[in-house]
Amino acid sequence: MNHEDFAVGKVPSGNFKVVYKGGQKAVGRMLILFFLEEEQTTSGFVASRKVGNAVHRNRAKRLLREAFRIHLGRLQKSGAFVLLARIGINGVKTPEVAEELEKLLTRLDLLSDDSKSRGM
Repeated sequence: MNHEDFAVGKVPSGNFKVVYKGGQKAVGRMLILFFLEEEQTTSGFVASRKVGNAVHRNRAKRLLREAFRIHLGRLQKSGAFVLLARIGINGVKTPEVAEELEKLLTRLDLLSDDSKSRGM
């Protein structure tokens, strides 16, 4: 399956707290993954001012979006995914973020095991 086959919407801004409180959580060095099972797959990407100035925050969110896109075709469950950037994301490249996201998704049992990560 190709990642273009999946339609992913945005997590509505009011639902972030619902996902934070009611969902599963996996913590890594560069990011924190929150997941709440729902019918439709949605995603949200967050970088607080702790990550740095606007340039650093925007780069962090671009890295998170690309890492999520790489693994999109391998997701086993649909739901709300919120990826929160941590300070450790500064200065890293996309493959490193994608590798950590893969570990976090596997820890929450959200990835299919049949294929290796695409695009790496």
